[in-house]
Amino acid sequence: MFRQRIFRFSRLVAQTYALPHDALVAIVRASDRYSPALRAAALRHIVMQAPLYVTGGQPFAARRRAVRRFYQL
Repeated sequence: MFRQRIFRFSRLVAQTYALPHDALVAIVRASDRYSPALRAAALRHIVMQAPLYVTGGQPFAARRRAVRRFYQL
């Protein structure tokens, strides 16, 4: 069961890989339209693509908070 959950999330990450930045931001902001897993996958890509002056070279959780603050997500 846990393996299936990881597989489903990995598939969502792969599906959102090719989306442009604007589409990813729209997915993360639309909490009533998309599932939490899809929104988390989109946020993961936004965090990975964020410039260094936003993330500051921090660990992932701190980068995620900084990106959410910067993009007002």
